[in-house]
Amino acid sequence: MNLLGLIPWHHRLQTSGGLTYGRRWRPPGASSFSGDIMIRPIVNRLAEVGHNVTVLSVNVDTRAPKNVTYIHLENSYNTLYGNGTLARNDILKRSNESPMAATMSFYRFGLLGCEGSAISSKGLQRLLQYPADFRFDLVIYDFTCGPCLLGLVHKFHYPPLVSVTGFGVPQFTERLVGGHKDTTYIPHFTQLTDDPMPFTQRLTNTLIHLFDALYRRFIFLPHLTRIAQQAFDFPLPDLSELEQRTLIMLTNSNPALDPPETMPPNVIPVGGLQIIDPQPLPPELHTFVANAPKGVVLFAMGTNFKSKMFTTERQAMFLEAFALFPEYHILWKFDDDQLPRQASANVMVRPWLPQNDILAQPRLKAFITHCGLMSTQEATYHAVPMIGIPIYVDQHLNLHRTVQTGGGVRLDLGTLTTERIVAALREVLENDSYQQAISKRSALFRDQPEKPLERAIWWIEWALRHPQEDRLRARTLEMNTFVANRYDVAGFILLLVGGLFVALWKMFSQMCHQPGGKQKEKLKSL
Repeated sequence: MNLLGLIPWHHRLQTSGGLTYGRRWRPPGASSFSGDIMIRPIVNRLAEVGHNVTVLSVNVDTRAPKNVTYIHLENSYNTLYGNGTLARNDILKRSNESPMAATMSFYRFGLLGCEGSAISSKGLQRLLQYPADFRFDLVIYDFTCGPCLLGLVHKFHYPPLVSVTGFGVPQFTERLVGGHKDTTYIPHFTQLTDDPMPFTQRLTNTLIHLFDALYRRFIFLPHLTRIAQQAFDFPLPDLSELEQRTLIMLTNSNPALDPPETMPPNVIPVGGLQIIDPQPLPPELHTFVANAPKGVVLFAMGTNFKSKMFTTERQAMFLEAFALFPEYHILWKFDDDQLPRQASANVMVRPWLPQNDILAQPRLKAFITHCGLMSTQEATYHAVPMIGIPIYVDQHLNLHRTVQTGGGVRLDLGTLTTERIVAALREVLENDSYQQAISKRSALFRDQPEKPLERAIWWIEWALRHPQEDRLRARTLEMNTFVANRYDVAGFILLLVGGLFVALWKMFSQMCHQPGGKQKEKLKSL
């Protein structure tokens, strides 16, 4: 089978994509290496079971299997993170945005990713030069940041579409697969709500969901279409209609970690599919971990947050704090040119660390993290308490849920001090309740009938076996908003009740006034 994977970009949400060559295809989106962590296992497993996969992606796997072909979107990173984009994509500034501003930033990132993927991209043009009669059997598309490259579905004669996201269950899924997003208990990614939500939170959550829906429909999608059209030599169909062709949706979610949400049966939770069996640590790391008197702390802020973004002052705060814990060894993923001062002997600094393998170590006692969704899943799976420093988008919500369950504590980037870092470390390292809470959450996360990756592959192959089957799709996709939300039925019932009330009122009014009228007639006759 020939598959196409499209992963043009991913919003630091931790998703990445690719194209499968032959009969399966995934359209590219905007992606970061963290996103690639989720998609690459899918690509490699599909290749392992015999499918030919073409991957259109911002990342290229130089060790890919022979039946996987990568096509590089070479301009995406420069557009997203280059000097000319810094003012438009300042992630530190975004760490304290209001809900509306954060929502707009989310979609602006999608527009930037589309620019990098579609405009002047040699990789995309290479795919567009495929023969007019060439066909893929399936397209797998990272839909998180928008349908920028879904015009490829039209070019390749509408193969079945599997939509994938690393962003949990995005706030707009019902506009792709139907169903209902109940804002009374499903928080928008900008909302750190209680459970259950009081009235004020439900009101705010409903308003921001409404703002998100209107902004995506009337501002984001038209602008995205104008950008995408520059890359294609044929008129693009309505991109919102193309994304609604989703046959199966794979979400990076898990019922044990995420709030309950009613979804159509073609939405399949595969949260944690990137988590694999740990490999032995390199000798240097193994020795460092084994020699820690009381245990180890891992400090890693993901792939998109660079260490220099902390500023040298904040870097020095961590070094000062770590020096006060000589009985613990600290592994710090640090990719800046140099430290602001000499690190203490209990600190090992490396530009890259095997995060999953380290989290799986029994001697790991805490994880200082940005709380990206995949990092949160991996720490939860391996039962490691977290000290979260969220930066933007879903990271605040991911940490909020962890704190609510007792599995971690929060540090705010804007108010960071050495004293607060020390206090957070002491709280997590010396209070057993955090380990107990995260262990309970880990047990729920692990208790599944099959591994998430196997579930994802089974449903992708189901889409290949039943490319025209749509009985799993919610029928609300075929209805307008008025009908899908039963406003017409509610209106009819209100009119019926109102009419009945008016009729009863008139009847009782006549009954009350009639005796009085007859009494007056009797008095006049006397």
